Amino acid sequence: MKTNTYRIHAGCVRSFISWIEINAATPEEAVAEARRKDLELLDATEDCNSGYPWSQFTVYDENGKEVLHVLDAEARLREAAPVLLESLKDLLGDLPSVQGGVCQHCGREYHDIPSGDCPSDDCPSFHARAAIAKAEGRE
Repeated sequence: MKTNTYRIHAGCVRSFISWIEINAATPEEAVAEARRKDLELLDATEDCNSGYPWSQFTVYDENGKEVLHVLDAEARLREAAPVLLESLKDLLGDLPSVQGGVCQHCGREYHDIPSGDCPSDDCPSFHARAAIAKAEGRE
């Protein structure tokens, strides 16, 4: 089977990039091979240690054209986090969860709470408020 040479750029949570060249039949196979070359990726960069997993890979062909970009689940989540945070804030809105004694998110009735945050720890608004507080460093 004919193989091609691909240049792999690998990144992790730290803000640096490492690169190595891989011979493989496809860009996907090149990424799979790069994942097995942890030590070579570490050797190719100055600011890294084994405490940070490689979470994103960009594959370039012989002409320098990007042919594949892969983000692992954690990297995709980090990239989406700012939008998710703003979306949670928008979904909660400016009004309290409990209005007129009823939580607008879980439907529980609170006759002793005419207006305020829902106290149920299994309510979606309870979890959303906790996630927002954690993201903003207020937990």
